[in-house]
Amino acid sequence: MRLTWRRMRLTPRRRFATSQSGLDHKETIAVTLEHDGVTGLGEITPSPIYGQSLESAEAALPRIADGLGDDPLAIEPVIQRLLRDFGDQRATIAAIDSALHDWAARRFNVPLWRWLGLERPRVRTMYTISVATPAEVAEAVDEAIAAGFSALKIKVGGEHDEAALEAIRARFDGPLLLDANQAWSPVEAGKRVEALRRFRPWLIEQPVPKADWRALGELAALRVAPIIADESCETPADVAKLAGVVDGVNIKLAKCGGVREAMRCIAVARACGLRVMLGCFLSSGLAVAPALHIASLADVIDLDGHLLLREDPFPGLESAGELVSAPDTPGLGVAASDN
Repeated sequence: MRLTWRRMRLTPRRRFATSQSGLDHKETIAVTLEHDGVTGLGEITPSPIYGQSLESAEAALPRIADGLGDDPLAIEPVIQRLLRDFGDQRATIAAIDSALHDWAARRFNVPLWRWLGLERPRVRTMYTISVATPAEVAEAVDEAIAAGFSALKIKVGGEHDEAALEAIRARFDGPLLLDANQAWSPVEAGKRVEALRRFRPWLIEQPVPKADWRALGELAALRVAPIIADESCETPADVAKLAGVVDGVNIKLAKCGGVREAMRCIAVARACGLRVMLGCFLSSGLAVAPALHIASLADVIDLDGHLLLREDPFPGLESAGELVSAPDTPGLGVAASDN
């Protein structure tokens, strides 16, 4: 198998900001796997939250390429070997996993969802509104409503939270997921979450730092809204430890290591009675695609990373307002834009 890669620069429609950081542009890495005249694709979306960077991915890729072997259908042993040897670079492993799955489905001339034995996904995704001024938030919400979104994910943890949420509730009565991205300490989180009650949140995601995951149980007990663990949940083992603590988990392929590990996380969550949310990072359709192909297994869908861009360099996923579908074409169903 021959593995190549290149950086690409993405530009969001609006500045993308959380309680932790903000950006006007983002770089990711597109990987290409070639074997026997068939190509598979993947995208690396590293996050410093998990000790990953573009540089750490690029340092790992040559060593990964040397050890891939010559059987792209041996996905399970390849991925398990990568998790053993490069376990701190799961975003990179997720891209390799994507490329292997894309290659296999293309090789057999079927969409990935069919190759996995799943139904064709046609799901409603929520739309993410970044931390911003109340006026900017209101403008973004108006655009989302006009585009046909009926559920919104609002980034909170900034200085204007309540004013922004007041502006939102003045124009939108639908489900709101409030994502704090680890904004509050365990000591202050209870008071902060209680203050959000009047805005009728549908779900609240990761109010405290990931290491303080036990505090999520105290917040869940307040019953302001179901509590979803995100940064505290990376691997199947993390899902198991969160059982009885939170109401659900946000599974992202770049956190856990790809399609196969995500499906393990989902299986553990189901066994533990946890709600399953399937999420993504700001990315092109190439990174969103493998998650979308397994979206029929989840309860809550947050796969709008490519919809937040001015231009998607890997088009192919079908979207009509909040409805996002995987195409009925071989593999992931995305390809590099000619632009």
